[in-house]
Amino acid sequence: MSGVLLVHRGYPPASSGGSEIYVEALARTLARRGPVTVLHPVDEAGAPDDALRASDPDGVRVIAINRRRPRPAGFEAYRDAGPAAAVRRLIREHRPDVVHVHHLDGLSTGVAFEARRLGVPVVVTLHDFWPACPLGQLFDLGGHVCAGPSPTRCLGCVGGQVAAPPGVSAAARRLSRLGAVGATAGRSIARATGSGADRVAGRLLEMREVLAAADAVLSPSRFLRERMAALGFRGIEIVPNGHVASPLAARTEDAEGRVRVGFIGAAIPSKGVHVLAEAFRRLDDAGTTLAIHGPFLPYHGDEGYEDRVRRILGPHAAAIHGPFPHGQVAAVLGRLDVLVVPSLWEENAPLTVEEAFANGVPVVVSDHGGLAERVRHGIDGLRFPPGDAGALAEALRRLVHEPGLRARLAANAPPSVSMESHADALASVYARAAARLRARPGRVGVVVLDHGRPADAARAAASAADAEIGPRVLVVRNGPGPLDTTAADGVEVLALPANVGYAAGMNAGVHHLRQAGCDRILLLNNDAVLEPGALRRMAEALDDPALAAVGPVILREADGRVESRGARVAGRWAWPRLMGSGERHVAREGRIDVPSLSGAAWMVRADAFDAIGGLDEGFFHAFEDTDWCWRARGAGLGLAVVLGAVARHGGGRSLGTASPLRLYYAARSHLRAAERMHPMPVPVRWARHSVVIALNAAHAMRQSEVPRLAGLLAVARGALDFTRGVTGVAPGRGR
Repeated sequence: MSGVLLVHRGYPPASSGGSEIYVEALARTLARRGPVTVLHPVDEAGAPDDALRASDPDGVRVIAINRRRPRPAGFEAYRDAGPAAAVRRLIREHRPDVVHVHHLDGLSTGVAFEARRLGVPVVVTLHDFWPACPLGQLFDLGGHVCAGPSPTRCLGCVGGQVAAPPGVSAAARRLSRLGAVGATAGRSIARATGSGADRVAGRLLEMREVLAAADAVLSPSRFLRERMAALGFRGIEIVPNGHVASPLAARTEDAEGRVRVGFIGAAIPSKGVHVLAEAFRRLDDAGTTLAIHGPFLPYHGDEGYEDRVRRILGPHAAAIHGPFPHGQVAAVLGRLDVLVVPSLWEENAPLTVEEAFANGVPVVVSDHGGLAERVRHGIDGLRFPPGDAGALAEALRRLVHEPGLRARLAANAPPSVSMESHADALASVYARAAARLRARPGRVGVVVLDHGRPADAARAAASAADAEIGPRVLVVRNGPGPLDTTAADGVEVLALPANVGYAAGMNAGVHHLRQAGCDRILLLNNDAVLEPGALRRMAEALDDPALAAVGPVILREADGRVESRGARVAGRWAWPRLMGSGERHVAREGRIDVPSLSGAAWMVRADAFDAIGGLDEGFFHAFEDTDWCWRARGAGLGLAVVLGAVARHGGGRSLGTASPLRLYYAARSHLRAAERMHPMPVPVRWARHSVVIALNAAHAMRQSEVPRLAGLLAVARGALDFTRGVTGVAPGRGR
């Protein structure tokens, strides 16, 4: 193993939560086997935003990236460009074997996608529900476990962040400065109006793509894997976290013989410290003491939690001891007889339980989530219904008064996984991730269809080059034309004797590449080019056998605006409408299901192409893609646009934007598509023909490239030739 890049939301000493302590221990263990780099965010007022600061504690190279809060991007900070750029730089400098993402809060989803673009395996370990939940814990601000993400439900928690559109985020920040009242008002506005629901949905879409892009996704507990699977995040592998065996502190006894009950960790509402406080008051036993060890932290704008807990404790408020260095945890546990983990949110695999087991301290935990999975009731701990202070008080009463119970529970504590064993398990995961990275794109072929523009074809073919994937690139010369003197080495040329049109030309290319063993084939016009990484993203998306084809977001070459994010086909008129056309392009990730794809650039699964049949060669120009996508959907297969894949399209070069033939073929093919997709009885069919001809005539009048009279005549000729059964090249005109 030549190197690992670990990515997490924090790192000691700046941050000392359970997952941060685990990542630090993992980094130290892996560093004994090879180079390890850690990237984590900090918030330092004196440093520029996104500045990098390096240190080398314990043989680990630690890179802190400065991420000032609040982020200018607001809710969309999860896709900020700065951390992605940092990962790009670190990968190029250190060439790690794997990027192991533990948490991206405070960073960016671009971390994972940038690693993918650079051909580095990505492993993700889930420590909470952050991919599914903007707050991370699936625990709403009303104090309840959340059933799962939905745009409407999520507005109850983050509505204040998304109520104002991104372009007016300053207004949202002014609202947030009003404190709890402003945040509540923002959430109420969002819930009432649905404002911002699309932004919440966009985040969930991108998070699904993050996990789909990973070569392995790990969960430390069975519970978390099953909970995430129920939310649609599947393919997760269980790998329990490792733990460092720390020297045990000498146990001390209470001078007055009292039973010492304690809490260790971040004292926030979701951790249920107030439940413990209420239970201790109800216990009302002079033979017990309470100690709350850990910081009271702001919780999504709530800074009054400590005061509320103190009011519940009343005369016992001295039980609040505050934060302590994690290096003293054994000593703290040595002064406790019972550890309570009263979490209201569904914990995954809390470190404090493992530390209590190792130090012989019996535990009482909420009976849900990873806590219920790890603690066996009556064997190595006790469990109580989450949030039930009365039940917790009764459990504590048992531990205080039932002879031998504490000793028996402590003696049955299960062993933890050692960090060395855990590192061995991860080494196996990393090897499988690397193998999957190599296999996921499949055997990719590329067909570039050219007619008389060899330089454009060479440019298109070059854009599909990817050294990691090694696609087989084929230029199909559709009929006689000038020879290409610019083609790159390794690009094959298939010369057809005549111009047979888009469908027949692409079919010939697909057949050639199928014979060569390609199982995913990109169909690319000579006036379209892929942006870096797009080929891999589409090829990996077709790892899903439910998909017949995928496409990129297609931008207009002239102005950079969106040309297509897929297409809709209007009912019985078979009128395709490009989705997103003319919109400003915003870099996004995710995968959206669409009714149809643009033939300028799209990738098909070869087995779907075989099953559905090739492009219908009765279409010479236009509607071939629409027809094939319609047949794919009819066969029960899906179509999708991969938002992280981008292509640019010149448009109109095959025929020329000023050629009336463009309007001729559009009208003729449109009529053919409508007839194939929605057969109708004769009288109704002729009525529909009239509507389709009228739509094409209206388009001929609106466009400005072809003179209107010539355009109308071209539409009329196309309609007439359709009724005559003409297919292929326009009679006497060529292409």
